[in-house]
Amino acid sequence: MSIAETTISTENETLKNSLLNLIKGIQENPESANATFRAKSKLENGFLADIQTRDFKFVSDEPADLGGTDQGPNPVEYVLGAFAACQEIVIKAYATVLDIDLQSVSVEVNGQLDLHGFLNLTDQRAGFTSLNYKTTVETNEKDAKKLQLLEELSVTRCPVLDIIQNPVEVTGSVTYI
Repeated sequence: MSIAETTISTENETLKNSLLNLIKGIQENPESANATFRAKSKLENGFLADIQTRDFKFVSDEPADLGGTDQGPNPVEYVLGAFAACQEIVIKAYATVLDIDLQSVSVEVNGQLDLHGFLNLTDQRAGFTSLNYKTTVETNEKDAKKLQLLEELSVTRCPVLDIIQNPVEVTGSVTYI
């Protein structure tokens, strides 16, 4: 076994143990499964927004042809990136727990958006009208049942895909000061 294979094997074992401990902890204390994620943003200049989540700061902007300065991905591009990354994470997590030797995973995603809705030119919805993705998994696994289960879990247990596909209760307000 090469050093690279040993490192990957150790990383996978660490990841598997972390996931199994998380599962065990939630089974023993179901209330601990409730997680809250937070982000805040402030529009600084034109369409350039400064965003913070946990200890991470990043920006969002629109491309020049949509009135921005192209200093970062726009919000819908972040949604696409979040979906792609979520698919990869879900597949890696379940492959690890299922003892599937995962060589690599990558996702390409395209979202179609009709700007009529965003610009209030018609009653067209403002968000994506459709998404298309292609997930590519490189593995040496030959067990078709394991691979079918992995594919099923990648679709049914991806939080971002669930958010995109299903209505989510949203509450909020706009305050003027």
